[in-house]
Amino acid sequence: MGRSKKQVREFQAAKEAELVTNAQLDTCNDAYTSGAFGYLRFLVHLLAAAQFWYGMYYHYFRVHWPTDLMNEDELKARWGGKFKYLTFLDVILQAIYHTLALLNDLFGSNVVSAESKSALRSVRDYIFSAFAFPVAHNVCLSFWVIYIWDRELIFPSALDAIFPRQVQSWLNHVVHTNVALLAIMDMFTCFRRYPSRLAGITGNAAFILLYIIWLHIVRYYSGEWVYPILEVLPLPMRYLFLSLLVGFNVVCYLLGEFANRVVWGPEFKLLKEQKVKQG
Repeated sequence: MGRSKKQVREFQAAKEAELVTNAQLDTCNDAYTSGAFGYLRFLVHLLAAAQFWYGMYYHYFRVHWPTDLMNEDELKARWGGKFKYLTFLDVILQAIYHTLALLNDLFGSNVVSAESKSALRSVRDYIFSAFAFPVAHNVCLSFWVIYIWDRELIFPSALDAIFPRQVQSWLNHVVHTNVALLAIMDMFTCFRRYPSRLAGITGNAAFILLYIIWLHIVRYYSGEWVYPILEVLPLPMRYLFLSLLVGFNVVCYLLGEFANRVVWGPEFKLLKEQKVKQG
């Protein structure tokens, strides 16, 4: 039985709408994957990777305890080295992420699509969503809020002997400020689909819980908490603080998920229309 004229018109209209949607996505991808936008994304990842790898190198190899601090208590307090600080671990995380993003710019795919076009991009997107974005904002916001309130609770003035003023002026911002700023820049230059909320929050919470376990291991062997604020808080408040740390990290994840949906809203709308029209 042949189609009615109405059915033919509806079919043709649907095909035309699908072609329009595909054309809009093609135009979007042409602008997004080539030209100035592509160079900007590459430049963000290149500068970020270079900055964080150098900051990590300088922090680890060039910033040392003063040579006169050699008594037993001081040596014991150094247990865990710089790897006991979330700030330092975050710089490592950001360096790894932006290196992966740079490799994806060179060898992977950045097209706006419903599914990731390469395994490298899938790994990049998960690391950003579950770890890089939330941990960067957790470090940045928690550090500066506590520092402004009372720096002795997070970055005691005694550390000025280890971090000279001329080093603090740039290294402090690399590890506590730029981590968040460059994550925001990355969000505006890289289209990504966040993982399922269960997968994302599971990885996010696991990371920060493992860090809290690491804090307790350092406390056990060194006899001191990594952060002075944990020393002054009574036991119930200490674990409330650590619980809030986990909760705040999850909030930062949800903030990133929401921001990504807003920033790339038009592209997500086109992909949804394409899926509906393709049946």
